[in-house]
Amino acid sequence: MDSYFWDRTLAVELYEVVFAAVILGRFLVPLMIPVYPLPGILGAFLLDASDRAIYAQFVEIDVEVYQSYDKALDIYYLTLAYVATLRNWANDTALRVARHLWYYRLVGVTLFEVTGIRWLLVVFPNAFEYFFVYYEVVKTRWHAERLGRTHLLVAAAVIWVFIKIPQEYWVHVAQGDTTDFIKANLVGAPLEMPWIQVFVHYPWVVGATGLLIGLLLLASALLLRLLPAPERPLAFHADAFVRITPATELIGRRRHPRRPPRQVLLERVALVSLVVVIFGEVIPGWVASPFQVAASVSIVIAVNAGVSVWLGRLGVLWRGAAAEFVFMGALNVALVLAYGRAVGRMDVDFHMGSALFLMGLLTLIVTLHDRYLSLRTLRVPEALDQDDEPPRGSPPGPSAPTWSHPRTGK
Repeated sequence: MDSYFWDRTLAVELYEVVFAAVILGRFLVPLMIPVYPLPGILGAFLLDASDRAIYAQFVEIDVEVYQSYDKALDIYYLTLAYVATLRNWANDTALRVARHLWYYRLVGVTLFEVTGIRWLLVVFPNAFEYFFVYYEVVKTRWHAERLGRTHLLVAAAVIWVFIKIPQEYWVHVAQGDTTDFIKANLVGAPLEMPWIQVFVHYPWVVGATGLLIGLLLLASALLLRLLPAPERPLAFHADAFVRITPATELIGRRRHPRRPPRQVLLERVALVSLVVVIFGEVIPGWVASPFQVAASVSIVIAVNAGVSVWLGRLGVLWRGAAAEFVFMGALNVALVLAYGRAVGRMDVDFHMGSALFLMGLLTLIVTLHDRYLSLRTLRVPEALDQDDEPPRGSPPGPSAPTWSHPRTGK
């Protein structure tokens, strides 16, 4: 009996460690996206694609619960990808296409979380993610700011129709799992058999996998021959071809003493409200309605904007993103604690832990959105005085402009 008890205890602890590690990874890996856009989003995508298979080795999964929290974590890393476009994309047309794709998907996921209707995810496909990947792939070797409107719209349409709609139907309506389908239908192995044992009991799978990888590499090499000659060295860092990086460009500048434009505040409220509603639907015990969330988010963002303007009038300078996140986070935590104390006296049900988590999420999004929009406003006026363009493929040097012009690329 003692042996059984300890075996069960160790099994539970192992599951908890694995679960915590995967969740932590899904929150930390996407933080790479603003600076390493392509590796960051591919890492987040791989974690998203593999977490269900990882959990299946340790515990039986409730598919309904899994898909709800999985969608919320997807929205988290895609939100960071969207704000990263404000930081890194010099092509205004690409940014507008990405913004429309992103908010269309965000609204669809919100409706899905509130209603539970699966086909909404097919009607509102996640074309933004692959469009982001496509643009970042182009940026690694070519000047993506030169991509025209027709090119970008065709790319978005191909991703929408031929990739995402079939994928959304397979995953969310048919509720198919690609790895399970391969294991059961192509390999013929039992579903409960771990993949490590599949490779041991079916050695031909190793050879087939190697052959498939070889064919993919060959196809990639042939595709590269059809593409235009690369215009610059391969680079994955977002700031590889700029003299002054966004990480330092704001530091030492005085904050703007005037309130942000109304459309900026409205977008910020819409962005954060939809994200918080989605996460609120999967947090146990969270009972706030979408209207209450939007009202609360509006108040917090208004307070944050007011404090930022006040700091600007005092002559406070921009600091690093981490320092700004800590400062605004402390302010927002104080707001949550004050609200919790007030409603506690009125005997109103309030989940402090959930509220603090969502406030941390809000602070991260608002901090990055505010910083990256501020950086974007600096690019155009500073680039207008730059007439030189670095030679194609040349590394950054003293003659390179601070930023490429968002419209002309000069």
